[in-house]
Amino acid sequence: MQVLDARRIFDAFLEERSDDVEHAIHELWISRDDSTWHKEPYFYVKLGEIADKLGQVMFAHDVLQEGLRFFPEHLRLTQLFALALVKCGFISRAKELLSGLVEKGHKDEETLGLLGRVYKDMWLLSGENLENSEFLRQSRDFYLEAFKRNKGYYSGINAASMSLMLGDCELTEKLAKLVLKICMDLMKDPKARDYWGLATLGEGFLLLKNFKEAGRYYGLARRKGGKNVSYLASTKKQLLLLSRFMDVPCEVVGILDIPPIVAFTGHMIDSPTRKTPRFPSAIEERVKDAIAAALDEFNPGIGYSSAACGSDILFLELMQERKAETNIVLPFEIDDFLRVSVNFAGERWKERAREVISRSSQRVQATEGKYLGDDLLFDYANHVIMGKALLRSSMLETDPVLIAVLEPSSKAATGGTFDFIQTWESKHLPVHIIDISKIDRRGITLQKNRAAGASSDESVAVQSFKNVNRVLKVMLFADLVGFGSLKEEQIPFYINTYLKGFEEIVKKSRYKPHFMNTWGDAIYFVFDDPVAAAECALELRDFVTKTEWEQHSLPSDLNIRIGLHTGPVFGAKEPLLNRMNYFGRHVNWAARIEPITNPGNVYASEQFASMLLTQADHELEVRYVGIIVLPKQFGSYPMYLVKRKHEIQ
Repeated sequence: MQVLDARRIFDAFLEERSDDVEHAIHELWISRDDSTWHKEPYFYVKLGEIADKLGQVMFAHDVLQEGLRFFPEHLRLTQLFALALVKCGFISRAKELLSGLVEKGHKDEETLGLLGRVYKDMWLLSGENLENSEFLRQSRDFYLEAFKRNKGYYSGINAASMSLMLGDCELTEKLAKLVLKICMDLMKDPKARDYWGLATLGEGFLLLKNFKEAGRYYGLARRKGGKNVSYLASTKKQLLLLSRFMDVPCEVVGILDIPPIVAFTGHMIDSPTRKTPRFPSAIEERVKDAIAAALDEFNPGIGYSSAACGSDILFLELMQERKAETNIVLPFEIDDFLRVSVNFAGERWKERAREVISRSSQRVQATEGKYLGDDLLFDYANHVIMGKALLRSSMLETDPVLIAVLEPSSKAATGGTFDFIQTWESKHLPVHIIDISKIDRRGITLQKNRAAGASSDESVAVQSFKNVNRVLKVMLFADLVGFGSLKEEQIPFYINTYLKGFEEIVKKSRYKPHFMNTWGDAIYFVFDDPVAAAECALELRDFVTKTEWEQHSLPSDLNIRIGLHTGPVFGAKEPLLNRMNYFGRHVNWAARIEPITNPGNVYASEQFASMLLTQADHELEVRYVGIIVLPKQFGSYPMYLVKRKHEIQ
């Protein structure tokens, strides 16, 4: 097939599948004709650009990496690959690649601007004295050179702001004035009045201490951005950074404020079998009014909760009436959830539950399968709700708050409201409690509940096995990249250096797995908590990436893939091997994550990232990487980079 014909077919397929492009790009990749693709960089560039825009950064990384094997001197491929490296957490490698382009004479705005971004990330990650860092100076110099050569407002405003951070007020003023003129000239064309141009005008006036105009243009940018809070968060992050080097009026900062992300928990409507009333149906409207008052106070645009009858559904209905984004986490499959947490309250609540679920922005099922009478699944779902709210707050430069409907005298129960509040408060985060015992009940007639045992819903028999227990565990899967290419005579070196090295790490580490298994080059560890799993994973990564393998008669480019996931699994002693092992969909999920990650770093599922954020006292952080899209039957996975704070990888 001729290359031009292949390009036409390629573009036509993307246009035809525009409504399903996130899967279409994978189909193109799987079905690619190497004999054609290896002659034309267009396919790699186009596919890499689309994947990056869709947030599929790891996929973009793999596509672009292969493209560079065949077109190592292609400028756009190299730039895109460097950007993917930055987003995947390989900052040092990106710096090396971009510096090589500059040495070859590529001093366009994209290359120099990316290098400026790399050094800015290195400065921020290093935790060095912010006013005195070589990374900061190098970042400013690359942005400045990009601006001098190309006169783009993006590089210009970054050079101006970083000059301020370096204490060069004279250069800051000069650059800010030049950038303002460029942007004002662009704004003469109404079609050019985009979000970033307006936000740059706001930043330019801010640097000149014209706070009135800065506020005006930040306000215009906010309106232009609409509901795209990610744009707003990026601008807010830069403004907060600048506020460390200059006095920024609170009213200017407030223009870019993003309402808090709300996590919600609360009691269900009383079951007909409940002996002591807690949330009788008669006070539903008054509880709803109290939740509405809390929402008026915080004015959230985004919320996370489950969807049980009573408090959850009232919260979701009110949020959806406000046109806010609602995200629902169900502890297990929906039909079983409705049976356990909704149906007993009657048909009206069943209809309302299905309505709020259908109208939610996102519905996540924390665990596949049924309830099986195990409240651990509710506890796990609560941690996912908390973690998602914390992750989103961090990404959007805003604050998280918990709104809870609570009867204070209620006993703490696994996965219950009181349990949720205690975990949240352990992170020293704000809580707004609606005390249900103080709801005014005057003029309301409370009906007596039926005697215990008279359930209004069908019962489901659950068979239990004494030797099988459901437990919350963290799974680590890893494998050696390059194992398949080892020669037979290298296998003994692999066993006595690579595997032996892992043994030494586990022996010396404070963070020991309580279950281990290996087969071939695969490693499978199980931990009780996410901090131990992450620390052990980073120790394994450091061992593999820092060892000079050629000195051990192994290929120099050996690397490791590591994936982390957490969830409820079944623990049991294996009849054949007579030892404990762990089973279930979450083990499969963990095993599925590792092969689709990039080698050389530690990546984790959103569930793991959520759980890690609910833990106290650790020096770890997670950073959103992007979406991994698998064939349709397997869905998509938001992925996170796990790293130590101030670590530059």
